[in-house]
Amino acid sequence: MKKLKTSLLVLVLTSSIAVTNAQQKKDTMKTKEIEGVVVTALGIKRDEKSLSYANQTVKAKDLNLTQNVDVKNSIVGKVAGVQLNGQAGSKLGETGKLRLRGAVSLLNDADPIYVLDGVIVDPNTIDMDIVESVNVLKGPNATSLYGVRAQYGVIVMTTKKGSKSRLSIELNSTTTVDMVARTMKFQNLYGQGAAGNSSFKTFVFDPATMPAEWEIFNGKRHLDGDNNYTDESWGPRMDGQDYIPWYAWWKDSPYFGKTAKYEAQPNNVKDFYDKALTFKNTVSVSGGSDSFTARLSFTNLNQNGITSYTSLKRNYLNLNGTYKFNDRLSVDAIVNFSGGRVTGDFNDGYSNQTSGSFNQWFGRDLDMKKLKELQNLQTPEGYSASWNWWGPDDYSPTGYKAKPAFWINPYTWMKHFRNYTDRNTLLLSVAPSYRIADGLTARVSFSRTQNKSTNRYFMPNILAKNGSGTGSLTPGGYLTLLNGFGVRENQYTEDQYEGRLTYQKKFGEIDLTAIGGANITNRRWDGNSQVMDVTGTTQWLLTPDVFNFKNTNIPIIAKPYDYKQQYKSLYASASVGFKDTYFVEASVRNDINSAYLNSDNSFVSYSVGASLLLHNLLPKNDIVTYFKLRAGIAQIPADLTATLTNPEYRNGNQPLAVGNNLYQTAWFPTRIIGKGLKPALNDNKEIGVDLKFLKNRLSFGATYYDETRKNEPIPVTLASSSGKLDVLINSANAKRKGIELALSGDIFRNDNGFSWTTSINWARNKSTISKVNENLESIQYGDSNAFNYVSILQKEGLEWGQLYGTGIKRDVNGNPVINSRGLYEYEPNKAFGSILPEFTGGFYNTFSYKGISLGFTIDFQKGGKFFSLSEQWGNSGGLLEETAAMNDRGHNVRDAVADGGGVRVTGVDNTGAPVDMYVEASDYFKQFHANRIAEPFIHNASYIKLREIAVNYQLPRSLFANTGISNMSIGLTARNPWLISVSKDNKHRLDPSELSQNFGEDGQLPSTRGFGVNVKINF
Repeated sequence: MKKLKTSLLVLVLTSSIAVTNAQQKKDTMKTKEIEGVVVTALGIKRDEKSLSYANQTVKAKDLNLTQNVDVKNSIVGKVAGVQLNGQAGSKLGETGKLRLRGAVSLLNDADPIYVLDGVIVDPNTIDMDIVESVNVLKGPNATSLYGVRAQYGVIVMTTKKGSKSRLSIELNSTTTVDMVARTMKFQNLYGQGAAGNSSFKTFVFDPATMPAEWEIFNGKRHLDGDNNYTDESWGPRMDGQDYIPWYAWWKDSPYFGKTAKYEAQPNNVKDFYDKALTFKNTVSVSGGSDSFTARLSFTNLNQNGITSYTSLKRNYLNLNGTYKFNDRLSVDAIVNFSGGRVTGDFNDGYSNQTSGSFNQWFGRDLDMKKLKELQNLQTPEGYSASWNWWGPDDYSPTGYKAKPAFWINPYTWMKHFRNYTDRNTLLLSVAPSYRIADGLTARVSFSRTQNKSTNRYFMPNILAKNGSGTGSLTPGGYLTLLNGFGVRENQYTEDQYEGRLTYQKKFGEIDLTAIGGANITNRRWDGNSQVMDVTGTTQWLLTPDVFNFKNTNIPIIAKPYDYKQQYKSLYASASVGFKDTYFVEASVRNDINSAYLNSDNSFVSYSVGASLLLHNLLPKNDIVTYFKLRAGIAQIPADLTATLTNPEYRNGNQPLAVGNNLYQTAWFPTRIIGKGLKPALNDNKEIGVDLKFLKNRLSFGATYYDETRKNEPIPVTLASSSGKLDVLINSANAKRKGIELALSGDIFRNDNGFSWTTSINWARNKSTISKVNENLESIQYGDSNAFNYVSILQKEGLEWGQLYGTGIKRDVNGNPVINSRGLYEYEPNKAFGSILPEFTGGFYNTFSYKGISLGFTIDFQKGGKFFSLSEQWGNSGGLLEETAAMNDRGHNVRDAVADGGGVRVTGVDNTGAPVDMYVEASDYFKQFHANRIAEPFIHNASYIKLREIAVNYQLPRSLFANTGISNMSIGLTARNPWLISVSKDNKHRLDPSELSQNFGEDGQLPSTRGFGVNVKINF
């Protein structure tokens, strides 16, 4: 990884300077200085030269290489200081979150806010085909005008607009095929079972306890006793000989009575996942006249998941326009709508029915094609036939052993478990502007965003009847499934009312821009949930599959909620330039936040900065054509939600009976809100430099920031005698420092020949916890993983987000301490390092020659830690390749130690004496769960990946003469085509940029790679 990273940097630096210098001799075109206009906070357009903070804008041509609908993936690798904690591509509709400049809050690690044409939006509702540019505002200096809501940064998106006196129509169609990118590295020598070669025995028919038709199996080999329901692969070595497979026992099976070869299925997990097609079709119409411009866009997205019976179907509609009534009055308007449905089970936690089985509890001999073919196969008792059954020795047609033990056929599960989420979103904004006098403009606006989602799930009886746990008709087994359903409805509405005055005037050599405004924001969260625990033990439908709230043995309790929050804000900003060289700017915003219970709920954000264009003070030359120094300070109070500061009184589910009277019950809040509670304050200092060389052919930017977060409210546990659990008080401090570098250049530039544009960015951030509380050294961040292997702690004096768990006990020299059985002694509460990377970066390139263009993005990160529960259970269950590897004696580790097998362990014993011995493989790999030892499954999160690549061919215009077609292009695209490198200890090549949880993963769904064809036609 280090070599590759260094090579990339050397390539860009040497090429950008040496090659560009050479090319300059051939380039006779005169280039003029471009200092640019960018869209900043509140949608305000500013001259880039006047900005006192870091600014990076990504244009449309670089944003949407692979026709994505995800803004987060579109900017990763293209902007310094951006890290994506994404989700696996097989988890449809989920995009993960962005981190800008690491993290600094002890309790939150939220996304930045996303703004579309001045309106805060849900980024998942935006089709990137409507976006003209994205500007990333990363620190308080850049975001202070947004006040308390901008503590995690702002992503500013600007839509494409119509053009005057020109009607344009564009058709854009992309077809993509997605496939599983990687699976874990499995062993293919041993199959299902727990007793090695002793897992097999010869079948002896017993007419007293067995169905008569099983007599056909007499004398044939099959799994013995408990090895049938043992969902591990510590069974017999696969020898290619005949045996009775799980599907041959049932008379309705087309393979009844037949044997199969006992052999490995190397690709059985990979074979489960489909090659899934996605169709994205967009039509847009834009145009205008002297008085108005508009653009209308409609996109239909139809995506099939690589997991059977999963899909995402969504429509996007965007309309934006400007109408100019006269030279003084104009109005801007935007309507953005999206609506669709995500279908399927995307559970990626421990023991989910797909990846939670394949990577943790499965048989390496199982034929996935048979599982798919026989997904509708049932036993004579009407239960789903499963590979994970109790076996012929324990078969009982009337008890729980006639049912699956732990697992249902995964195809059967995905087909019948219905889970879907409908989501509809609406953005509406109207903003009239009036030019009062030369340089003075008034603008008022109203906007509404409304996001509504409804999730419904149904556990039908065809699945639930297979349940054998408590609550089933045949209790005693392990599988708890109950016939039931649930509905969750959520709605978020935000209304903003704003008025603004803008004054721009030039006084001789002084440029002045001043803005003042007021804003009222009303936010509301409301919804209801009525759900049954379909994997529980107590609640079910009385009449099977009648999904009615009245049809339950225990009434379903409705749980409505309704929260509101209001901000009342005043803001102002001013920028003064002198001689187009010296610039000073300042902004201030006051937010009155209704979330605070006390009257002291007015909080101020501010920023002050300056920039100096040194190139205007130097002799004109073609080497350094732009040289800007910038610096600033800023402060932003952190936002708190209404639910955090105003705990609810929760009604009890049942009334209280006192004699003949019934009384409604309510639970007092268990949290005390500290008197005088205030938000945390984020103070930031930032300095930087921006350079352009060789007639602006090469650009370089560097930024250093130093941010502190003071008095963050945290919950502090109280004594039980208080009658409360905790008190929320201002207490915690943290800080982060970092540097961001960005280098870009036109290596070659020839409009009629070969052109090459490149950019590379690199950012290093370090976040440290300065203080938790006078009485606390640490506080937990987020939830622990399944089985509590690891948790994330914020600990005083250490970097943000320490991954804690049980480690291997070691002596002062780092040697493992080993007990008399050859197993590791363990050490609880061990720190393994921060989940944040040491640095991140990206490398973006576009090449073009005549009508052919090639673009690609590589992104990378170094460091950070993550935990893999799948790897732990994959080892414990004998699925992964290390459980059947060759040891240093030339024998398989599964061979008996006495025969040369076993896993070699070295270290010291409790007295410090050296230990060098071999341990039976099963004992070695199962020891980690017994003691919850996480250390072997914690890995470095470094990676380098080719995130996207696209090749396009612009057909010659002469082909379309007199057809009305102005342009037509055909392209090939690839998403996530190559995970180039990961850390050596990440031997199963889990993609660190797609982990499902902050700590890592509990049952990760697989990554995908997609290859597509794009056709774009302009009229």
